[in-house]
Amino acid sequence: MSFPNFSSNKQSKYMEENNIEMLFSFIENEHVREKLKGSQHRITKSFNQLFAGYSLKADDILNDVIHVENYTGIIEVKKINFYSYCEHHFAPFFGQASVYYEPNVIITGLGKIARLVKDVHGRRLQIQEIMTKDIAEDIMRVLGAKGAFVETTAKHMCMCSRGPSDDTTETTVTYGCGSLIDMKR
Repeated sequence: MSFPNFSSNKQSKYMEENNIEMLFSFIENEHVREKLKGSQHRITKSFNQLFAGYSLKADDILNDVIHVENYTGIIEVKKINFYSYCEHHFAPFFGQASVYYEPNVIITGLGKIARLVKDVHGRRLQIQEIMTKDIAEDIMRVLGAKGAFVETTAKHMCMCSRGPSDDTTETTVTYGCGSLIDMKR
């Protein structure tokens, strides 16, 4: 899969020439900083991929739909892997999301739910609580679902590699709305 470049060539060039150098300005060893200059293009390309979610909207992803009548079940898409960056510490966090929704008159492709999690919301600067909420609310808004419930479980590098330095800690966040507002894990 190719990832869209969310910035123009002019913006990418500016980032390579200015921002990447500034990003490593805290490194006092000039020899190390010189070696990093050779990585500027790769870092820019990496950031374009890691944060490609800014160029996507839920409306664009959840567009392949089937219309149904009198549907009374709940659709579950579980264990969707995601990788994101904490907007608070600019450190990675990663885990899995499980998405449940009760359709009203629209069902979308199952892969579309995975892309909503991984590509739209995972590839942005995020905090897990807001990401979980936004996924559920996008399903409600775009699909007109009766209810949505999302559970995410993640490891946060800001907790594993700094601060508490506890690499066993996982954070679980749930968010429900509509008919699934009270759904339990």
